[in-house]
Amino acid sequence: MVSVASTVVVVLALAGGEGALAGASKAAGQGNFSRPFTEPEINGKKTDKICIKHDDHEHGENEHGANHGRDCKPTAGSMTVLASGDVLYWNALEGTENIVNGIGGEFANLSINDQSRVLDLDPLSWRTPTPSDGGANPKGGKPDELYPGSASKEPFNDGALFCSDHNLLADGRVIAAGGTMYYDEPPGQVELQGLENTRIYDPVTNEWTQTDDMKFGRWYPTMVTLGNGDIFIASGVKKLVKPVYTSRPSASGRNVIETETFDPGRNKWSYNGASADRSLPLFPRLHLLPNGDVYYNSAGQTWNPFGQSYDEATWNVAATYDPKKKDWTNVGVPGLGTPQPGFRGSTFSVMLPLTPDKKGRYNEAEFLSGGGTMGTSPGGYVATPFSAISTVDTSRQGTSLSSRPTGNLNEPRWYSTAVLLPTGEVAAFSGADRDEVIAPGSGFAINRAELFNPKTETWEPVAASKQLRTYHNTAALLPDGRVLVGGHAPITTLYGNNTTLPGGFSPNDGRDPSFEIFSPPYLFRGPRPEISRAPEAIDYGRRISIVVDTPASQIDSVVLVRNTSITHLVDGDQRNVELEVLRRAGNTVTVAAPPNGSVAPPGQYMLFVNKKTGEGPVPSVSEQVVVGR
Repeated sequence: MVSVASTVVVVLALAGGEGALAGASKAAGQGNFSRPFTEPEINGKKTDKICIKHDDHEHGENEHGANHGRDCKPTAGSMTVLASGDVLYWNALEGTENIVNGIGGEFANLSINDQSRVLDLDPLSWRTPTPSDGGANPKGGKPDELYPGSASKEPFNDGALFCSDHNLLADGRVIAAGGTMYYDEPPGQVELQGLENTRIYDPVTNEWTQTDDMKFGRWYPTMVTLGNGDIFIASGVKKLVKPVYTSRPSASGRNVIETETFDPGRNKWSYNGASADRSLPLFPRLHLLPNGDVYYNSAGQTWNPFGQSYDEATWNVAATYDPKKKDWTNVGVPGLGTPQPGFRGSTFSVMLPLTPDKKGRYNEAEFLSGGGTMGTSPGGYVATPFSAISTVDTSRQGTSLSSRPTGNLNEPRWYSTAVLLPTGEVAAFSGADRDEVIAPGSGFAINRAELFNPKTETWEPVAASKQLRTYHNTAALLPDGRVLVGGHAPITTLYGNNTTLPGGFSPNDGRDPSFEIFSPPYLFRGPRPEISRAPEAIDYGRRISIVVDTPASQIDSVVLVRNTSITHLVDGDQRNVELEVLRRAGNTVTVAAPPNGSVAPPGQYMLFVNKKTGEGPVPSVSEQVVVGR
């Protein structure tokens, strides 16, 4: 088998001699980014432009029922890696390119429901789901009006996928809950209302369908798959700008405190009851612990006016939710003893690989947080470089929490997306050096990626992307071990129109529909192992035999990495489960499957084997498997 590294060296040598060889050596240490690539068409017309003028004579009104000045290619504000390896994504802030004066006064009438796409990387092609926008509220929604009769009634922007959260269901479909209804209230002032709608995308039919509505409208919620395959959802807000509810006055001025659970077998949402209520920030960083509880890692967004809750101080306290008892338990303040204790805004939160102890049990979970801004409202404007690991131990009577600092990020990062790699390393991409929701377009974009070494607990700068991506950037691990990087849909500059400020500030002249592919340094460490045979489905508590093309003694670890489903830095299901190695013989590695759904919730995973090398582990291309049928 010819290694990726040697192939790169040969190709570059043919292309450019010693200089190219130096480039190959650099890639071995830093990885590299591909050239950017973009969907080639708009409305069936091939164009290299991001937007084209809407053609009224040829197309009439667009599919949303309104004539907006320009039609544009969608950017990947949300991204899911399907079981096929294709990538479902959809837009963010669609319609901002048509704003002339200010987003607050114009966006309610110029916004449209966000387009979705499916990207096939081999061969490179795109297809459009039916309906493109997910299909919520095609006849218009029902505004929660502050003044009866005051809200505008455009039907083409009442069901946006923007600011929903989404997860992969166990059967490979994608569930998207919540989203945005735009309207004027009072006239001349945009309102963003959270939706009750729940949509399911089926990759087999390439179609969106509606399922049971939630009990509560949610804009910026977070979902987590539970150990039995049910979906837990928390937080979000019903109305972002003017959260006053005449029908429920007690809920005014707060995020949604009620939690719900979706049963995919019955396609039904259920309210979890008053004991499960909790005040949380928008897009709270939630994770499933190996004991089946849901962990809140004291992080999220505080972008509502005034932070949106009179009890924001409680957001500094981490907590666990017990799905059986349907109640919360406080576990302490994460980050104590580090430079950034308590609540973190706009930070990533990644659960590091779950590893078995000597008895094969999974009791500890570690969570890496980095960058973001400090504190609840009014919070900070300038990003921090601080990085820390919080450890949750579920083996004791009651869950315990401890924290320790790691090496700092090399650059302060606001809104940076982190991707957990099969080797246990973590790659951080994109973002800015300050909060570009407080003052959009006023920061400096960060295009150099960073890599976290779990052994040294330090960050190293690696390759730089070609494109600058700040708000609504995304990144996802691909089945071949590379990372797809996309997104960038900024709010209009200082809430005016799309204009990039002079002086090297973040690009703010519109959305970026391009993608790049990052090849991590591990792809240049030598020949990759190859999986010759592996099961297509894995049941809990069984033994699994995996045949590889190299002596089993050279295999360092076997891991299950759940397929990515990310938006706003958040993938509540992102996890890497290292499997206990029971035996190595010849070319066969025998491992123990996860013991239950709390360790690996049922669903779609990429099975990787990691080979030992002197420069660090080298992963195989993965095999797609279904865990926990």
